[in-house]
Amino acid sequence: MSKKQTQELLFEQCKASGDYEFDNDRVKQVCAQTGFKNPFDVTKVDHSSKLPDTIRQAGYCIAHLGQGRHRFIRALNEWYHDFEAIEPNERKTWQYRPSVLNNTDDSESNIISLVFNQRVIQDFLYGDITANPKIYMSRRTKISLSYRIGGVRAHVTKLQMEMDATFESGGKVVVVEGKNGFPDDFAVYQLFHPFLDYTAKRIPGVRAIECCYLLKKIVADRPLIRLYLYTFSDADDIASIVLLKKAEYTLQRRAT
Repeated sequence: MSKKQTQELLFEQCKASGDYEFDNDRVKQVCAQTGFKNPFDVTKVDHSSKLPDTIRQAGYCIAHLGQGRHRFIRALNEWYHDFEAIEPNERKTWQYRPSVLNNTDDSESNIISLVFNQRVIQDFLYGDITANPKIYMSRRTKISLSYRIGGVRAHVTKLQMEMDATFESGGKVVVVEGKNGFPDDFAVYQLFHPFLDYTAKRIPGVRAIECCYLLKKIVADRPLIRLYLYTFSDADDIASIVLLKKAEYTLQRRAT
């Protein structure tokens, strides 16, 4: 059986018991029933399209609570955010000379390196290709926090969080999440958890915390980059995401 069929059976079992919280051991038990070989992938749902239709139609998402615990929460629209459409005046053609390492892999790190080295993200974030923000590379840490997801309060304990990169300039912190492809939406926790982490630290000199979602897709042999800059108006509410700006860059090889 597939990942979606495994999620569906897990959801039906939780629904039948009236207890929508479950742990990794429960996931492994359900995987043993369905024959799905990767139990750790069952709860990885970065985009709503990775959920079965029955769960989406019921309005549920899978929230991570830390220490191997998860919960089906009826807050699909709060947990996922649709990427806004890129308008014609937000599209740019960006002349560049490719590096020999540009396409060595399709990792998030490679995507961020591309837009940084080609000065795309400097143009997008600061409107200045000569801007020289400090960059802090990918890191993982464990966080404990509490916030609202729809009508439910989530208590997260020692949840592993990964940040692809962080920029800082003039006291403004920008957390970056990079992905391949152009999905319709994304799980907001990918930006909200780093936002909460930096907010809770109350770092002297930090005047703003923003979050950049960066997407890359190869179209007609050209890298197409979409960037979305968000913040949150309420550090207690995952649904308080606010779009600040967006843009699309088509990278065009510079004539030699």
